[in-house]
Amino acid sequence: MIAFDRQTHLSKYWFLYGIFFSIILAFIYPEFGSTEGPLKPEWTIKLLGTIIIFLLNGCSIRSEELYRTVLQYRIHLFIQIFSFIICPFLFTILSTIYRSLTYQYQVAIGIKALGTLPSPVSTAAYVVRAIGGNEAIAMLNSTLGSLLGTMLTPILLYMMLGGTFSGGQHSFIHVLISLSSTILMPIGIGQFLRVYFPLVINRVMPYANTINNWILLSNIYVTFCQTFKQHGPLHFTFIDFLILLMTIFCIQIFLIIVLFFTCRKSHVRPNDTIAIVFCGSQKSLTSGMPILQMIFPENISITIPLLIYHPMQIIIGNYLTSTFQRWLKDAKYDWHHRISRRV
Repeated sequence: MIAFDRQTHLSKYWFLYGIFFSIILAFIYPEFGSTEGPLKPEWTIKLLGTIIIFLLNGCSIRSEELYRTVLQYRIHLFIQIFSFIICPFLFTILSTIYRSLTYQYQVAIGIKALGTLPSPVSTAAYVVRAIGGNEAIAMLNSTLGSLLGTMLTPILLYMMLGGTFSGGQHSFIHVLISLSSTILMPIGIGQFLRVYFPLVINRVMPYANTINNWILLSNIYVTFCQTFKQHGPLHFTFIDFLILLMTIFCIQIFLIIVLFFTCRKSHVRPNDTIAIVFCGSQKSLTSGMPILQMIFPENISITIPLLIYHPMQIIIGNYLTSTFQRWLKDAKYDWHHRISRRV
């Protein structure tokens, strides 16, 4: 029984442990994954890896199902407005507070950038499925968010940072061209492959999430390798880390509470409420990491909030699963009872 529990725990949280060990390995031997090292990460991981991630994303998008959810456009519109308008505003306030407490300018920009990212596909859908919510809304909305995020995240960041990227090193047009060639084009090719080679794609897709996670771990490893080789250990104190940890924890709980009570006030169906809560409060590491690295190639500190936010949303989601399951059971009963009384 103990061995089974350990195996279940590792199968659930192996990616979180992978992030930790990737950073440790980068600290021990940064030369291997740096730009001058034998791995050549600028081509093998950052370019090819990003293309593979978004090629698989393109293969997973079910365009025919996106059309079927037109009738639920209000829910999708609400989540996208929350993700790309309300979240950037809230995270900008949070970024200002964090910067005034710690004077960590780059990390504060990372918090601001975090607010512009779309919701994740697999993480949100996994939690919604476990609770018993509307998984179709979670999957399709996250897919829509990933597509919109590719275009909206750079635009929002450009506006929020006063019309400059990376201290003026990269123009807005340059960033858009890079995103088009490494993200939008692979998504389009993935859609083509899904339509014309469905049998091959159906065989590959069960492994897509695992492939994406391994590429992300490799990306995290080479990013920290380059940082440790050039600058040595990050100038980030334990107090700064604790404040960032508490900041990200508080904003996630705050977003969940706001979304939940907004849905309850608006009389949203219980199943749809679960999907809205977890799609609106979570942020995508799969889409976010490549986009942020492309916009801020020299600033590893900007990705730190995202690297904390992703594991924390998994832990919070798992912890709240049983609570929301109990609420959903009672809410469904009340919902059906109310409908039957009206009839």
